[in-house]
Amino acid sequence: MLSPSSLWTIPLDSASATPVYVQVAQGLTQRIDSGQLRPGSALPAERDLAAHLGVSRVTIRQALALLAQQGLLTRRHGSGTFVTPPPRPGDLPARTLGLLSSFSEDVRSRGQQPGARIISFERTRPTPQEAMSLAVSPSETVYRLRRLRTADGEPLAVEDSTIPAGLVGPLGADDVQDASLYALLASRGLSPTRAIRHLRAVNADLTLAPILGIPVGAALLTTDRVSWLADGRPIEYARAHYRGDRYDFVMELQGGA
Repeated sequence: MLSPSSLWTIPLDSASATPVYVQVAQGLTQRIDSGQLRPGSALPAERDLAAHLGVSRVTIRQALALLAQQGLLTRRHGSGTFVTPPPRPGDLPARTLGLLSSFSEDVRSRGQQPGARIISFERTRPTPQEAMSLAVSPSETVYRLRRLRTADGEPLAVEDSTIPAGLVGPLGADDVQDASLYALLASRGLSPTRAIRHLRAVNADLTLAPILGIPVGAALLTTDRVSWLADGRPIEYARAHYRGDRYDFVMELQGGA
C-alpha cells in the first residue's frame, strides 16, 4: 500500500519528448537523492505504483530497470525492489572511469601508442536497447560510431559507441578520428563520472575476425557499458570486442569481514 501518498506523486507530462518511464525514473531519483527514499527501503509493488501514477506496469518496469542499471535500486526476485544501500565501511571505493574504460589512457599506461580508425559513423535513430540505455525517445537522434582501436598500430579492439546527439551537439567523423571519445566529451563539459560495465567471452565472427586480423572463432572479450554524467544523465552506450590474445582486465578483490 502506498503511504504517504505524496511520496509517490510524480508529475508526468505525456506530451514531453522525454519518455514517461524516464520521467518516473527521474522522480524516484530525486526522492533518493533528497533522502525521502532511504537506503534499504522497499518500493511499492509495480502494480500499486502503476495504479497510483496512472501508467502501465510496463512503464514502471522500465523505470525500475533503468534505476537498477544505474545502481540506485536493487531488485530481489520474490522480495521486491529496494533502494541500494551505500557502501559499507571498508568496501573498496569505485575505480575512476578513466582507469576503468578509457582505451587511450589504458594503452598509454602500458607504454604503447593508442590509435583509432573509423569503420562507420552515422547520425540516426536509436535502437530499442540504445534508447533504453540512454534514456532518449525513439524519435530522437543519436551518433553511432564504430572504430578499430590499435596499440602501436596493431589491431586490438573494435569499439561501438552511441551517444545522444541532442546532448553532445554537432559532431563529425573527423572529430573522433584519432581522439579519445572521453577527451572530446570532456572538452564539451560532458565528462562521464560513473559507468557500469558487463564483461563476457565470445568468439570472433565473420565480421569481426577480418577487422582484427584473427581467425574466425578466436577468443574475444566483450564488454557492454553505460556511462553517466555527474547529474545522472546517460552519455554513452558502448560495446567493445577485445582480442583475447592481446588484452586482459585486472580486478582487485577484497575479502569480507
